[in-house]
Amino acid sequence: MAQHTPRNRKWNRKLLACASLIFIFQLSIFNSALAQAPGTTPVKVSYETQVINGRKYYVHIVEKGQTVYSISRAYKVQSFDAVTHKDIHFLHPGDTVWLPCRGQFATTTDEYENPNVAAQQSATTPPPAAQAPAQQRPVPSTSAVPAQQAPQAPAAQQQPQASPSVPPQVRKPGKTLRISLLMPLHLDKIGEISTSKFDIEQRGKKSYRQFEFIEFYEGLRLALDQMADKGISVDLNVVDISDNSVESVRNAFATRGVANADFIVALLFRDAFDQAASLARDSGVYIVNPMATRSELCADNPYMVKIQPSVESQVAAMLANMKAERPDGHLYVIHGGSNAEKPLLAEIKRQLTERGDIKYTLFNWSQSAKLTSVLKATPGCNVISIYDQKPDQMRIFVSTLLNRLSAFKNNPPTLYTFGDWTQDFPDVDFSQLQQLGYHTFYASWDMTNAVHVDFLKAFRDAYGSEPTSSLAATGYDLATYIVEGLSRISSAFWMQPTRTLPSLIHPLHLDRKQAGLENDAPQLYKLEYLHFVPAQ
Repeated sequence: MAQHTPRNRKWNRKLLACASLIFIFQLSIFNSALAQAPGTTPVKVSYETQVINGRKYYVHIVEKGQTVYSISRAYKVQSFDAVTHKDIHFLHPGDTVWLPCRGQFATTTDEYENPNVAAQQSATTPPPAAQAPAQQRPVPSTSAVPAQQAPQAPAAQQQPQASPSVPPQVRKPGKTLRISLLMPLHLDKIGEISTSKFDIEQRGKKSYRQFEFIEFYEGLRLALDQMADKGISVDLNVVDISDNSVESVRNAFATRGVANADFIVALLFRDAFDQAASLARDSGVYIVNPMATRSELCADNPYMVKIQPSVESQVAAMLANMKAERPDGHLYVIHGGSNAEKPLLAEIKRQLTERGDIKYTLFNWSQSAKLTSVLKATPGCNVISIYDQKPDQMRIFVSTLLNRLSAFKNNPPTLYTFGDWTQDFPDVDFSQLQQLGYHTFYASWDMTNAVHVDFLKAFRDAYGSEPTSSLAATGYDLATYIVEGLSRISSAFWMQPTRTLPSLIHPLHLDRKQAGLENDAPQLYKLEYLHFVPAQ
C-alpha cells in the first residue's frame, strides 16, 4: 500500500487544484457558447465603442442571419435596449446596432453611480444619427494585432485625462459580483505532469510551470469561499494566458468576456499586463495588478489598482520608524549607482529633503570601501541599503556588509532594506541581522499574529498543506478587501476605498495619488529573538 507522505499529499493537492482549474476553464468556454441564440449566425462581439450624450455604446455591424435578439444576447443586454435607425424586425447585413455598455451581466438598472450621468441617460433613447461621437478613446481591435500596430485616433478625438480624484464612468455591480482572473496556468501542457512515484519523490529536480502561481489562485479562492459564507455572491471567470503575449490578451478580451466584469485581476508579465490594462481602461473596468512594484502603472490609467505598496509609502514608513526609534541617529544610504536604484534613491532624497529633520549621507559602495571608518564618526546610526546589482555581486555584498556592520559591538547601526534578505539570501547569518535590529517589509508569516495563524489553518484545511510563498496571502487579501468593499458600498468603493480590514493578512489601503489607485499601507517588521514582529 502506498504511503501518503507530506510530499505526496502536497503533490496531490496541486494536481487536484490544476484539475479544478481545467474544469472551470472548460465550463466558462461552454457558457460563452450559450450566449448565441440557436438557429442564428454566431455573433462576434465588437469592442468598438462610441460615447454619445455622455453614454458609452458598443457599435455592432449586422451580419447575415443575425437578429436583434441574438446580438443583444451576445452583448448581455436586454433586447429592448438595442438601438437602431430602422425597424428592428427588418435588419439587413451592414446595418448598425448600438448596445449600451452595461457589462456582461446587465440588469435593467443603470450601471453608473454618478447621478449627474444617470439623470441624462435613457436606455431606450437612440443616439442622434448625425452626431459624431465625442471624446472617443482609441478603439481596441478584436483581432490579434500587436500593440505597436494598433491604429491611433486623431488627437482631437482623444479623451482628456481624468482628474486623479474623479475617475470616469464607474460601473455599478449587480447582486452577483463578477471577477475576471487572467493568469498563466499552462493548461495546454497539463498532460506533461508525471504522477509516478519516482517523479513525486524527485519533485525537487522537476519544475512544472502549472504550479508557479497556483497558490495565488488558492488564496483568492479561499477568500471568495469565505465571502460566500457571508452571503456575498461572486462569479469568477478564469482565463489562461500562458504565453503572456499581447495577442493572447487581445483575443481573451474579444472572445472570453474579460471586460464584462466588475473588476479584472491580471497576474501577468509586463507586456501582457500593459496590454490588458489598456483594454480595461478603454472598457471602463478596473484592473488589479497583484505583484508589480513600478508606480508608473498608475500614472495615466484611472482604472489601475496596484496592490503592492508604493515606494513613497515604504520610504515614509522607514523614515518615520527611524525617527521614532533613534531620533538623533545619522542615516547612511548605501547604493551602487545602478539604474535599478535610481527611482528609489530619488524618492529617499526627496523625502529627506522635505522632512529636514534627519541628517543623512549617501554612500556609494561601488566607489569606496571605507564604510567602517565613516560609521565610527556617528555611533548609533541607521543604514538603508538599496544596493542592487547582479545576483553574484549581491551575495558578496550582503555578506561583506553584515560583517562590517556587526563589527560594532557597542551601539551597532540599525539596518533597513526594502527586500527581505531572509528570503532572498537563504544562507544569510540571522544572528548578524538580529544584532543589527534588522528592519524590512517582511511578506511571510508572523506566527504571533492570530490572523496569520487562522489563515494558515484555513488554507491547510482547504488544500492539505500550508502555502510556500506570499502569493497565497496576496490573492486572499485583494479578494477580501475589494469584494467586501464593493458589496458594502457598491461602486462608491472605487472613490473612497475602505481602510485596511482586520481580517487581512497584510495591511491594504488604496489611495489615488496619481490617476490610478495604489496601496499606501506597507507593514514594516523588525527582527527580534530571531522572528519578525511589527515595527513602530
